[in-house]
Amino acid sequence: MARDKLAEIAGVRMRGKGLGHSRGMSEITALVDGWNGAAFRAPHQFIVIRLVTILEVFTREWAARIIDAGDPYATRGADLVKGTLKIDFAFARALVGREVSFGELVSHELPVNNVGDIDRVFSRLMDTPLFAHLQGVVDRSALRIGDRPSEPIMPNPDKVRTILAGLFEQRHIFVHELPEQQEVEAGALDAYILSTSQFVNAADEAFNTLLYGDYPITQIEMNAAAAADAAKVNDELVGILVALDPDGKDEGLRASQAAWEAYRDRQAEYRSGIKRPGHGSIAPLLYSSEVEKLTRERVELLKWYRDREEGDM
Repeated sequence: MARDKLAEIAGVRMRGKGLGHSRGMSEITALVDGWNGAAFRAPHQFIVIRLVTILEVFTREWAARIIDAGDPYATRGADLVKGTLKIDFAFARALVGREVSFGELVSHELPVNNVGDIDRVFSRLMDTPLFAHLQGVVDRSALRIGDRPSEPIMPNPDKVRTILAGLFEQRHIFVHELPEQQEVEAGALDAYILSTSQFVNAADEAFNTLLYGDYPITQIEMNAAAAADAAKVNDELVGILVALDPDGKDEGLRASQAAWEAYRDRQAEYRSGIKRPGHGSIAPLLYSSEVEKLTRERVELLKWYRDREEGDM
């Protein structure tokens, strides 16, 4: 029976909400706790298989996110599956209807059977060798928040690559064979966990910087960035209002805008809780984000009024 790839992608969406940095590291932490637990020690096979699963999901989800950022990444992503990805009518309709993204479609087809596959995917998308790129990556949050030294997350990328290659080989043995030796040396297992952790940390930092540049990390920085985004879209709104009513004489528009602004502000206050005593430090970010979202909706509505043709109701 032919594979229903759209159903497979939908199933992946339904079963999980993504393996971002925090969840990826929490999964690794859970493995470490299982490995070190006194009452119950996770079987070696489970830890090895789970580490590879984390790497597979991490690779596919970051590949999709990078490809969906647009060119040049979308074109490079298409090159990765050239000759293997067949887009039929159902796929075309799903892409046009945004049921799936192009990044999801490509990443679903990518083989992730060894560390070489991971290297190939991201080296092609970034147009630079992956592990060389990760050589000097540092944890910016540690620098900005913890004020710790700028030590590389992955001090020895070549060593990490070698250890991850061994991890994939060990996983293949456990999954596809029935070896008499069911355990892994403690030192090797520790190395697998550490190398996976270093790779996920370093790659996550590198890919975030690739797509978002010097993105905000501290709550103060995030609050300021959200406020700037809200102000930017508000400037666009002001421009459209001027275009609709250059002389400021349209009383109906002015009354509508005043009522909408009052609603926007009260809704943002409600959404963020910014008026409540003892609100959290994230409240300004939530307030600005709600203002931005509602303002974008207002902009789209007024654009329609501005651009509508005679007879449009």
